[in-house]
Amino acid sequence: MTVTLTPELDQFIAEQLKAGNYRSADAQSLEMLRAQEEFIQSHTVELRRKISVGMEQIKRGEVVDGREAFDRLRKKIQNRSSSQT
Repeated sequence: MTVTLTPELDQFIAEQLKAGNYRSADAQSLEMLRAQEEFIQSHTVELRRKISVGMEQIKRGEVVDGREAFDRLRKKIQNRSSSQT
């Protein structure tokens, strides 16, 4: 089977092999690797966005003590449980 790679994928494979992440470049491994990398990248962007939002909230003084936050969550859970019965 012949597989034609895009220049981007070819470069990606070369980088991964050079980094020692893989010994060879078989198609199944590469697809799994690419899916994993895309998953990590997409979640990294979202995590960084959420951290940025949180940092801005801290700067504005929009913070709650950890114990207070857990107490609020417990009350919400209890209220939901009691309203469902």
